[in-house]
Amino acid sequence: MSTVPEPELILEEDDFWEKYKTPLLAGTGLFVACALGFGVWTATTQAKAEAAAREFAQADSIESWENVVSAHPGSMPAADAILRIAAAQRDAGELDKSTASFRQFVELFPEHPLAGGALLGVAQNQDAAGQSAEARATCQSVVTTYPDSFAAPYAAYMEAEILLRDFQKDEARRSFNMVTTQFPSSPVARMAAGQLSRLGPDSAAGSPR
Repeated sequence: MSTVPEPELILEEDDFWEKYKTPLLAGTGLFVACALGFGVWTATTQAKAEAAAREFAQADSIESWENVVSAHPGSMPAADAILRIAAAQRDAGELDKSTASFRQFVELFPEHPLAGGALLGVAQNQDAAGQSAEARATCQSVVTTYPDSFAAPYAAYMEAEILLRDFQKDEARRSFNMVTTQFPSSPVARMAAGQLSRLGPDSAAGSPR
């Protein structure tokens, strides 16, 4: 059986190639260009990530952390640098600046695992500044916005402590109780249970109806 193509078939293949070779070659070139472009993009992205990580590792001051943030916006090293800045500012007693940095972190990285912790940092700064009502509101925001974060039970416990310190025993009792029921496996659940034991029963529960 002959395997030589028929002359008509050869002519049809030649016609097909002549007719479509330009778009076919253009499509192949586009694919190659895209593949090369993706390779360059991947290499560039990796290089930028490595540079950001290297600069963050070498940074040891607010100024150097700020350089990381400005040079590598949106990167994980930039996120870490903002948290370092906020902590350093708080340690220096610059609570307003620290609060602004924590809020910047939450705004830029709302899905970051430490976003709830940054918002808790805002509450701690507010409490340190004597703004107990604002601190309580921020603690509530941590619990409602980031209920599954590590910071949520600590925020709930902090709110209860503020209430207790402000002599709102019944409200504090309810907040401590929420910690034990909503976050039973958290490290602060046992502390909340201890506070409930010391506070005793709710005064409203024992009052005559």
